[in-house]
Amino acid sequence: MREPLERDSEIAHIREALDAATRGEGRVVVIEGRAGIGKTRLVHECRELAKERGFGRLQAVGDALESAMAWGVVRQMVERSVSRYSGEIREKILAGPSGAALRSLDDAALDPSQAELARTLHSLWWVAVDLSSTRPLLITVDDAHWADHSSLQFLVYLSRRIADLPIALVVATRPPRDNSGPLAQLSVSADRLLPRPLTADALSALVGGHPEVITALHAASGGNPFLSGVLVDELAALGLPLDDAATAEKVGTLGPSTVFRATLGRLSAEAVSLAGAVAVLGTHADPWQAAELAGVTDLPGAVEALTAANVLVTGEHLEFVHPVVREAVLTGLGPIGRASLHARAAKSLWDRHAPADRVAAHLAHAPQGTLPNAAEVLRKAAATLLSAGDPRTAAGHLKRAVDEKPDDAGLRAELGRALLRVGDAVNAHRHLKAAAQGLPDAELVAAAASATAALEGPAAAIAELTEAIAARPDGESRLHLEARLAVFRSFLPDQRQIASEHLSAYAGLAGSTPDERTLLGLLAQMGRYEVWPHDEVATTATRALANGAYLDDATGSTDAMVAWLVALLALMAADGVDTARHEIDRARLKVRAHGSPIEFAMVANASLFLNWRRGDMRAVEAEAEGALAAVAHEDPVSEVISLRATSTHFAVYAALERGDVAAADAFISAFDGAHADARLTMPMIWLHEVRALIALAEGDARRAMSEAYRQRDAMHQVHVDPPTIPWRAVATKAALQLNQHELALELAAEQLEVARRWGAATEVGAALKLLAHASPDARLELLTESVSVLEESPSRLELARSLVDLGEALRVARRRTDAREPLHKAIDIAEKCGSAVLQTRAAEALEALGDRPRRHTALGAEALTASERRVADLAAAGRANREIAQELFVTPKTVENHLGRIYTKLGIAGRRDLARVLA
Repeated sequence: MREPLERDSEIAHIREALDAATRGEGRVVVIEGRAGIGKTRLVHECRELAKERGFGRLQAVGDALESAMAWGVVRQMVERSVSRYSGEIREKILAGPSGAALRSLDDAALDPSQAELARTLHSLWWVAVDLSSTRPLLITVDDAHWADHSSLQFLVYLSRRIADLPIALVVATRPPRDNSGPLAQLSVSADRLLPRPLTADALSALVGGHPEVITALHAASGGNPFLSGVLVDELAALGLPLDDAATAEKVGTLGPSTVFRATLGRLSAEAVSLAGAVAVLGTHADPWQAAELAGVTDLPGAVEALTAANVLVTGEHLEFVHPVVREAVLTGLGPIGRASLHARAAKSLWDRHAPADRVAAHLAHAPQGTLPNAAEVLRKAAATLLSAGDPRTAAGHLKRAVDEKPDDAGLRAELGRALLRVGDAVNAHRHLKAAAQGLPDAELVAAAASATAALEGPAAAIAELTEAIAARPDGESRLHLEARLAVFRSFLPDQRQIASEHLSAYAGLAGSTPDERTLLGLLAQMGRYEVWPHDEVATTATRALANGAYLDDATGSTDAMVAWLVALLALMAADGVDTARHEIDRARLKVRAHGSPIEFAMVANASLFLNWRRGDMRAVEAEAEGALAAVAHEDPVSEVISLRATSTHFAVYAALERGDVAAADAFISAFDGAHADARLTMPMIWLHEVRALIALAEGDARRAMSEAYRQRDAMHQVHVDPPTIPWRAVATKAALQLNQHELALELAAEQLEVARRWGAATEVGAALKLLAHASPDARLELLTESVSVLEESPSRLELARSLVDLGEALRVARRRTDAREPLHKAIDIAEKCGSAVLQTRAAEALEALGDRPRRHTALGAEALTASERRVADLAAAGRANREIAQELFVTPKTVENHLGRIYTKLGIAGRRDLARVLA
């Protein structure tokens, strides 16, 4: 078949995309244009070119009816690849990636949470990775403007992660109606092709004929290839030759109903009825079901007539030759005719025990009362849609279900929750309040308060919940509202004191229910921020975590997992590292088995905080880089921005311990560049501290002081002063460099007072060391006490810092013999902690004493970065590249690149030598 006319540029772009995919460089191509412009032909050409290159190929076509069915396009792609086989081959295929895709969709339908949607998207991405592992893969989706929302979300997810995969994704669509919807998002990472109308010369080459007729055809069709063909067919049916100039006058009289008239105008009533039934049933209509729906007695005759008229193509199913033809048929039916056919289709499908979402797709367009159980069918279909991340269509189904059963408070409640997810807080609030009157359920009252918060802000929600609590007796339902009230108060700085008093009333809870754990978790966070005694905070956080129960509560909710994380951070800040380690190990196993990139990053954030607390900076660096890589392509919602801020914070710590100031600056610059306009979150506030540390490392004490004070002001604005974010420490060092000794002494004394109030050995020991810098006369005494306190702390790095300072102070005091022991001990600890800066300082102090300590040189395995070492260890343990990639939430290509650098640095040929070199 010859190439399409005047499409050289588009085909060149498609060839380049396929060639890039062959090189392992994924590409996204979006072909955008109005109906009939030739998008489908370009998709077909793309598939032929991919076939010539030996690509694997997945394809799907969007369908207006199936847009209301969750994962319709994804299932279509997978099921098409499976349906061609049977027996043993089919079973083998289902045991591989295709079966994994179908299982992930079935699992998602059981859990309507947003967290489960994220896991499903990630599972489907892995299916694409696996399918492209042996040969390049082409994925084409035609008529994507009719694709279901969940499948479009997957296409967007894939497009953002396609760069180092051998995959070409080609999507054909009409111009998107919504500039912020999935199709618009898809265009961001795509090579966007906009096929232009054919010129008159191209039309002449395509159909031939007299120049005046060609000119008239071109004017009437606007150069649209499909409409041009329809006009030519109509002229032929009317017996008007193209090579007769007189025909030109007739072209303009064909009118707007040309498509319907040309395709169906001369067919029998049975053929027209069958076409209407096929149009209503949607893509891949079953011939016998369509005949039953249309009341056709001579099915073969009707199909033959429609095929001969170039209306349908046949096979196992009936399909229209072009979407425009189907739209013309639907228009010809009229609204009443369409509704009648949808009603008959819904009844027929229900009698055949079809899935609820397929029945509901017709019920949505059928008259009320079509099925006696319509409300339950719509409710079940809505649940599936919610699990697939399509709350808008789910809300439409539930609204229709409420119309069917207006007195069902439970249905109204489900509609309200769906509308909340859509963002329609006004209607959500109305339905939830009405439902709460019919079902005095605490969860409904809390959900209504969420709608109030979206409409009027957290303060209005607080007032609403306070009133509802006052009207309820003590018990579990009241406690649920108390937990929600505490959550809303945590958003408002001016509510912090009230929130503190409110939460303190629940300090004695056992943590035996989700609501109790929520209250305890918030209480632990409050205690950390307000500097309560650390052992009290640790006890509260431990009860909140409830030996893994709080983590189990978080399943299905990103918000709940954030609550788990902040409780865990409070525990670790209080030096409760052993309990925290068990929590993190358990969470890591859970996320590794079935998690999303955001959940992985949350666990990595917990782990990097733990390792920072223990002083293992290599692990901190690896976890921070892993978390940043995992969420690199996620939408910048507040949770993701907070995860990036925390990971950036600790990545800077690790870089500064290596002495790599440029890398530290690059981390903070990358965050600032990506989130300059983001709404402020708590983890973003802490970044002033690391900016100040970078300024100190660059010798700019004034900038360091300015950033430290910005940190102070931001913390005071929200009434928090946790000693684990020691802004006074940076300010003290900056003041000393600026010769502001009185200020330095004041700040250091304040830091020690705050640390003693907190009581954790790590902060007390670090604050004693800080005060020693500002108090020359008491330096030795304070540093000796600091070392003594830090011996009881889990932070080996803080201990090493105090040991170096003590050794240097002893040397200055001419106690040279006494100075050697703390310096040698500091070198050993600093090496284990991965602090090159501290090792160098200790070595220089020993050299000043006349010793010749071994200078640390990064050789062999020590030359690997933290991320490379993590990959190397997993590979040495026998993990395949794919397993490593899955565990670290990166692509196999990323693992392959890491291993290439590892082999070069270690001077080995490959994986077989890794275990020996790393031993």
